[in-house]
Amino acid sequence: SRHMNRIIEINPEEGWVRVEAGVIKDQLNQYLKPFGYFFAPELSTSNRATLGGMINTDASGQGSLVYGKTSDHVLGVRAVLLGGDILDTQPLPVELAETLGKSNTTIGRIYNTVYQRCRQQRQLIIDNFPKLNRFLTGYDLRHVFNDEMTEFDLTRILTGSEGTLAFITEARLDITRLPKVRRLVNVKYDSFDSALRNAPFMVEARALSVETVDYKSAESGAGRYCLAFRQRVDYRCA
Repeated sequence: SRHMNRIIEINPEEGWVRVEAGVIKDQLNQYLKPFGYFFAPELSTSNRATLGGMINTDASGQGSLVYGKTSDHVLGVRAVLLGGDILDTQPLPVELAETLGKSNTTIGRIYNTVYQRCRQQRQLIIDNFPKLNRFLTGYDLRHVFNDEMTEFDLTRILTGSEGTLAFITEARLDITRLPKVRRLVNVKYDSFDSALRNAPFMVEARALSVETVDYKSAESGAGRYCLAFRQRVDYRCA
């Protein structure tokens, strides 16, 4: 992926960007910043995580309560199948997806298999897939169809598939406006248990990020900082 690192095009008016799979997340956000956008899924490894890797694992981290997972921001992909066929995905009307599934080609058979299985087993999938914000890595059968069953999108089955279905080379990504305001709230609790019990209220408030630091961690961190500071002063004095 080191050679597939081009940002191909951006459409600020419609809010999307097209990239190759080897583009690093921080590289993309640095490019998007002058346009007033960023790619929202956040990772602690953003200085080395490729967009292809994020798509394959449906990555997410801090901020996922508000911004969701990578799959929530992938509008379509270009992928290479076993045998060399090129698959381009995007949301399609179900009628078009059904028509594509009638073609006697590799891509036609893929459309037909996924369409028929996910349609026939729709209720079973809904009953068994948990309704969680960050719910799984694997084949996202639930979201191949939208809730109204009017659109069909193979993109959702590729995101999170960890490269087992196809080799993703390009992606068209939804981008988000940079926030104009940020606020930090510091809350003190009488115990760690009290902080955990208050977590549902944080979720309800849709906090972008919540970090919990207990007394021992804070004390330990302060001690290490003071020790490092003393060592630096002693070294310079010597």
